[in-house]
Amino acid sequence: MSAPIQLVRSKYRTLEGGCVSCSGDLATIQSVPGVQDVDALASGVVLVTHDGSVTDAAVIEAAQKAGLPLAAAGPARPLRG
Repeated sequence: MSAPIQLVRSKYRTLEGGCVSCSGDLATIQSVPGVQDVDALASGVVLVTHDGSVTDAAVIEAAQKAGLPLAAAGPARPLRG
């Protein structure tokens, strides 16, 4: 029996007035391998829950492909179960 995967959450902020409420923008982030969930907050913050293998660069690149400019807003933090 393998140990459960410890999920972590990374926080990003939109730059240049990016539209986080556009579902197409979030779909590109959701498709990054290892990403489990993506939440957009009205404050312009995007929370990405992942398995720990996802880098900030991968999330930022996926968001940029959809026209959503993001910047990392601190280190990934373990989720408390």
